[in-house]
Amino acid sequence: MWPGELTVVLGANGSGKSTFLRCVVRLIEADSGSIELCGVDLRSARGRSLREARRRAAMVFQQVLLVRRRSAIENVAYGALGELPFYRSFSARTFPDELAERAHASLARVGLAEFAWKRADTLSGGQAQRVAIARALCQRAQLVLADEPVASLDPRAAEEVLVLLAEIARVEGLAVLTVLHQPELAFRYADRLIGIVKGEIVFDAPPNTLDQERITALYEAAAA
Repeated sequence: MWPGELTVVLGANGSGKSTFLRCVVRLIEADSGSIELCGVDLRSARGRSLREARRRAAMVFQQVLLVRRRSAIENVAYGALGELPFYRSFSARTFPDELAERAHASLARVGLAEFAWKRADTLSGGQAQRVAIARALCQRAQLVLADEPVASLDPRAAEEVLVLLAEIARVEGLAVLTVLHQPELAFRYADRLIGIVKGEIVFDAPPNTLDQERITALYEAAAA
């Protein structure tokens, strides 16, 4: 993947899409092959080098993982806790001013500045997902991994999240890799499509080189 590129992974349920994303940051250990993350051989990395490499990637999950009783701005700031000494990570009151400013800027970038002090459990599904994306920005990640980020959202909220991910890739210059179950959204927003069947990549190409017949075959092959 390249900075400024939104890549979408397509495939039927059970094809290995989510496993693929988790292997990228070693949440799951790959059985074979190699993983290079921002120039680091991740499979051989250990200890501090592994932690530092992982900080360059941020995960956005289908089930939004926010601290429900904390505010949106606190949840965003939590993306940068790996930069802080342990004693300063307990409370937002001990966060450095620079981190607080960065968290506010990240929340504003996703269009939620006015929701900064709302508790996470009062946000809509689409708003919560945007807070999770803001957290990735606050982390200063170079790679954003989004695992079915719109699966539980209504069509309008899903479009808003895809627009935001595309903007983050192209305007902020980040690499964004996302799993989707909606080929129509993938064709509208992706710079590159990866098709997976039973753990194997069957195509890796720009959307304009693929047609509906190829996508249909992707899902039919999974059922065979």
